[in-house]
Amino acid sequence: MSNKVKVVTYLKTTSRPLLSSSSRILINTSRPTLKASPAHCPIRHDPNLPGCSKWFSSSASQNSIPRRTFFDSNTSNAPAIQLQQYSKKNATIAQVDSYNEEHIDQASSISGRQKQIFKSPHLPLPPSLPYSPNSFPLKRHLEILSLSIYSSGPDESWTIYQSLHPTLRPYIPDEAFRSLLIHQADHTQQPRAWNRVKALLRLAKKCRMSLSEIGSESLIKVFRLGARRFRDPRSSQEQKDEIYRIIRKVYSTLEEILPTKHIPHEIRRGWLGIHHAILVRLRKTSRPEQLAQINSIEELALSMVKNGGAVGLGHYIGEILTTANKSNLKGIERSLRNLVWCIAKGVDIKINHLLKTIRRLGHFHSHDGSDGLEVLRIRIVAILEDLGIEPISNTSATLYEALDIASRRGRSRVEKALDLLQSNQLGAGGLIARGISVAMSSKLEVIVKLDTAIKLFELAIQHKESDCNALISSLTVALQKAKRSAVHSEDIDKMIIRYVRTLHEAQITPALPSESIIALFRLIISTVPSSEGYILSRKIYQYARSSSPPFVWSRQNVSSWQKLFRYSLTSPNLHLHFASRLYTDLMADGVPIRRTDALMLIRAIGLKASPSRAVLLERHIKDYLWSKYGSTSPLILALVQGLTQGGVRDTQLALDLAQRLSEGKPLSSSVVEIIVGQLSKSTNPQDRIKIFHLLEQMSTNENSIKNYNTVLSYLVTSSRRISDTTTGTLNHAESLSYAIYLYKEMINRGIKPNARTISTMMRSLIDSGYLESALSIFNACVKEKILIKSSMAGRLMVNLAMHNRLTEAYNTESAWRRLMKEKYEKHQVWDKGVIGARVLIDIKNGKEVNLDEIAKKTGWEGRAGFLKFLDSLKPFTPPRNPQAQEEEEKEENPTRPGTSTVIVLLG
Repeated sequence: MSNKVKVVTYLKTTSRPLLSSSSRILINTSRPTLKASPAHCPIRHDPNLPGCSKWFSSSASQNSIPRRTFFDSNTSNAPAIQLQQYSKKNATIAQVDSYNEEHIDQASSISGRQKQIFKSPHLPLPPSLPYSPNSFPLKRHLEILSLSIYSSGPDESWTIYQSLHPTLRPYIPDEAFRSLLIHQADHTQQPRAWNRVKALLRLAKKCRMSLSEIGSESLIKVFRLGARRFRDPRSSQEQKDEIYRIIRKVYSTLEEILPTKHIPHEIRRGWLGIHHAILVRLRKTSRPEQLAQINSIEELALSMVKNGGAVGLGHYIGEILTTANKSNLKGIERSLRNLVWCIAKGVDIKINHLLKTIRRLGHFHSHDGSDGLEVLRIRIVAILEDLGIEPISNTSATLYEALDIASRRGRSRVEKALDLLQSNQLGAGGLIARGISVAMSSKLEVIVKLDTAIKLFELAIQHKESDCNALISSLTVALQKAKRSAVHSEDIDKMIIRYVRTLHEAQITPALPSESIIALFRLIISTVPSSEGYILSRKIYQYARSSSPPFVWSRQNVSSWQKLFRYSLTSPNLHLHFASRLYTDLMADGVPIRRTDALMLIRAIGLKASPSRAVLLERHIKDYLWSKYGSTSPLILALVQGLTQGGVRDTQLALDLAQRLSEGKPLSSSVVEIIVGQLSKSTNPQDRIKIFHLLEQMSTNENSIKNYNTVLSYLVTSSRRISDTTTGTLNHAESLSYAIYLYKEMINRGIKPNARTISTMMRSLIDSGYLESALSIFNACVKEKILIKSSMAGRLMVNLAMHNRLTEAYNTESAWRRLMKEKYEKHQVWDKGVIGARVLIDIKNGKEVNLDEIAKKTGWEGRAGFLKFLDSLKPFTPPRNPQAQEEEEKEENPTRPGTSTVIVLLG
């Protein structure tokens, strides 16, 4: 054994045990000292009493003497086996003096050593018995313990310590206890080391040994180990709270032993780091009752600065001060004030902490629309004055430097880019890089960001040597994201159109790679139905289809195809060739054409008269027939709907094509109705014959009545509009004969004429001079209770009055009103035509009519031409002398003050 070990292992029998009455306890000295109970504090043996041989023979210790004694063979006295025997025989004592962690550590130590023989450089340990404190077995046990601390690992020294009887552990010398504590703190397995350290600290507390007596070296080891265990992510919150309570007492004792600046830097840094972690956790919960704890952590950091222990710890000081107050204006201002005070004290506060606090204050001061940083600049002057810091000091310079940096960083990328654009300091590369940066930014307002990026792009493409492919890709992606966001959709569409138009006018599109052109086409097609977006889509489409690999239509993007296809057929110019190309490309890409789209194209081709219409019609009619969509009725209807919009000539073509496609089958009622409606406008006799043939093919239903009425109406209208001298057309008599023939055909086919048909025939008869026939038809309608229109009844009344048949005219009105009242008693009556005719009849009959009163009561207001005609019907009265007229009226009625007017009102 070396001299050093001999000195360390030398034990005096008169040395003071750990249970000294003069030692201090582990807890705070302000608390009252707790006396150990007899169960926890063993009876001390007087060193002057007889030794172990007499002590073993005493009656008081007979019950505790095991079968094996010190004087028996020591072949089985290995520490592990002795510990196993002790744990079985003295479990009650171990439960009092040991904790769960010690038992766990003990069990793990035993299980790892039961299969191996303990090899130690010393004699075997004596049995684990409650020897006398001055007995030789205890001295030998303590010598082995001291030797193991310096010559073995922590596990061996811990095993030797545990093999010592619990009642004798308080008699371990102070130096040996400190060495054992340091030795166990150096264990490579931190959980096991921390459990053992806690057990030793509990022993020290039980023996009323204060932490200051343990020594600064041991406390530093304990704090370092506890800090590592606190930072371990596997430690639960309860474990962290327990660790914090222990290391808080350890650090407080270190501050009592050593000045703050003499505590190792690592310990101070760990102490601040632990409190910063606690502060972050408290800020996440944000409970009101935790405010006092947060303030105490802030005061702890300031106290360390005040005591001169914050050298090299500016990062942790800044983190604590900025995290402690960040939810309200007063708290953030206090943080800034504390940071400035720390800088003045020489603490190397990082400028990022100043910037963080300044930005928060600027945000709070800018709520009312003002510049928060400028308001803060004024507040900083007041803070410097309160702290007594000179404006020209280094602290002031650091603070204003941080304020300037915050002001520069507070500007967005757009503002920086616009400043550079105004200063013309960017070349082609700078424009491209800045444009990409602005376009890909996600923290800017969308419209402002895209507008600035497009401005940069417009300047960049002016440099012929610049390669703008990267900027084009970034801008395209940014515009696609903005379009999908569905915010400011109209403004985004304008941005897209502006961007694509600029790109196309610069003639860059053909040189772009395939993926860029395809993305550009998908972008511009999203702006349809915008007319300008549609035009640009047509121009970009040719490049997208000719690129390698080309743009391909599929089921996924067929909705975009339909949008572009339908707009090409509904635009004012009807781009039929572009729509036909879209149709052909979709078929070539293997996507089936929907029948509605095929019919829409055929209808649009028929609408527009062009030299290529015949070719397009033939191609797409054949495509429709080859596609086997089923019945040809929808095809005929779409073809007729398109061609009949072009006038009578195109209607004749529509009729011929419809008859060919129907293959001898009768045309549908809707097709006949469209053709009849157009051919009825023709005055050609051949067209009228075609109309009669079509009407004969129709069944007797409501649509047939409608078609008959249409033909009759146009017959009557054309006979009034065309002169008898016009060649190749029907004259008045021929038109009337056709109308009468058509009317008789209706009756013969059992198609009952409605009020409109009768009104049309009456108008035809009246216009042709057959007033008696028209009056007979009217009387028949009254008898059959068929109510004709008010305009037709009024026309009949006017014609009767113009032929001086006033009585018959009045009778016609009375009959019509009786029938109207009978059929529509509770409904609003539209009788404006009859009212106007009654006014004419009254004037014709020589009555005076107040037109204003009639308009007020019935709402009837005659047209200017009709009112002028009414004035012409009034009888002529020569002008009279006003004075003579007044004298004449006085003679007739001397009591009447004014003139009289006869007012005749219609009931």
